[in-house]
Amino acid sequence: MHNGSMGDRRRQRLFLTLGVLGVDVLTLGVALVTAHRLASAKSIWYAPFTFPPVLWLVVPIAVALFAVGRLYVLDEIFEGSVEYGRVIYGCTLASLSLIVLGFWGKFLTSVAPSRTLILLVWGLSIVAVGGGRFVVRRVVRALRRRGHLLSRVVIVGLGGSGLAFARHFVQSRSSGVQVVGFVDDFLPPGTPVLGDLKVLGPPSALSGILDRMGAHEVLIVPTATAWESFQDLIRSMPSMNGRTVRLAPGSRDLLATNLRAHQLASIPVLTVERVRITGLDRILKSVLDYGIAASLLAVSLPALLVALVVLRRSGVRPFRRVRFLGRAGVDFAAVMLNTGEAPPAAQRLLRAVAADRLPFLFNVLRGRMSIVGPRPIPVEDRAPHAAWLPSLLTVKPGLTGTWRVQPAGSLDEEMELSLFYIRNYTIWRDIEVLLRWAFQRFSTTRSSAPTKEMPPGERVAVHH
Repeated sequence: MHNGSMGDRRRQRLFLTLGVLGVDVLTLGVALVTAHRLASAKSIWYAPFTFPPVLWLVVPIAVALFAVGRLYVLDEIFEGSVEYGRVIYGCTLASLSLIVLGFWGKFLTSVAPSRTLILLVWGLSIVAVGGGRFVVRRVVRALRRRGHLLSRVVIVGLGGSGLAFARHFVQSRSSGVQVVGFVDDFLPPGTPVLGDLKVLGPPSALSGILDRMGAHEVLIVPTATAWESFQDLIRSMPSMNGRTVRLAPGSRDLLATNLRAHQLASIPVLTVERVRITGLDRILKSVLDYGIAASLLAVSLPALLVALVVLRRSGVRPFRRVRFLGRAGVDFAAVMLNTGEAPPAAQRLLRAVAADRLPFLFNVLRGRMSIVGPRPIPVEDRAPHAAWLPSLLTVKPGLTGTWRVQPAGSLDEEMELSLFYIRNYTIWRDIEVLLRWAFQRFSTTRSSAPTKEMPPGERVAVHH
């Protein structure tokens, strides 16, 4: 079972890599032809086709730069925005190579690339290759949700951390990770853990377990494994027969943070990033936040003025100040409308125009809140949320979020949903939440019960 399973996985990964490479070559070719026609003629469709052959050299140059930038390492693509950042960097360098090719072009084709052509190649290659990668991601994730392109994983070490990783992979159906069981020092074989997943045996029997289960990868949680067993596992890595061995962080809080691998005085270390959303994701989220906040304030000022008049005439002091916990634990003051003290008729009117949340938009513009994020936690409610704060406070609180579009039955369940949002963040998840919120608010037919992928509060046998 092991040899066939590993062989099938290698072939699948090879075909997937070649597929990504083919999409890159195709999109680069389209970008080059389109850029040349736009730069040399008024019409893209009817211009005579006099494409300089030397320009085709940009394709292998770009592919080589993509390879150097690890854009064909399957473990480092299909997740997050890092892939798109590498595409932009590779396309930029490939476009600059046209300057060098320009010297050759004078001798080979008597046509040197113009500045217009270089700029068009740069912009169109980023759009074309990035768009191709976006489509490939959607296809790969759809195939994974249907049970294809999966990597079978055995988790070594249970405890709270091992269970948290297993739950995360079960929830993330498009991650491509299929947990097949646990190896543990402390629980006997056959102990049920999560759904149909069980303890398969001790670490000393790992080799036979991997063969029997047809596993492709081993995920080791060092803090949930006996020290002697961990040492034996490290020494036995060369005999894993080509399987991928990964070390997982021992703290469940690290699921909602970024780890940056680098060297410190020639020693490989992992640094925990204080901010969860970084790089291109952070830029896109900021654009979304400031764009929506400014637009909503511009169109909702009349509603805010109506709310103030209604509260004044109801004899209610319009504003109250509440302190909330912000990112990195820095609390901030937010102004809220006293809608809760208004008469019932006035409350219905104010809620109809969502006036109670309008002042929060000023905090978004000041960089203290986000449009989408975890529920804002008042400072006085710090204690009930203490167990989750190290992860929750890696991002800004939001005006809306999964807690609003997918109501939870308990605090534990809401926190699981919020942490799932944080550790799986993409700009598309924000857009999905906003669309679901708009649909629920303006649609006349609302779902009676939210869909739950897995009961987060399920109790399992776990050692501590």
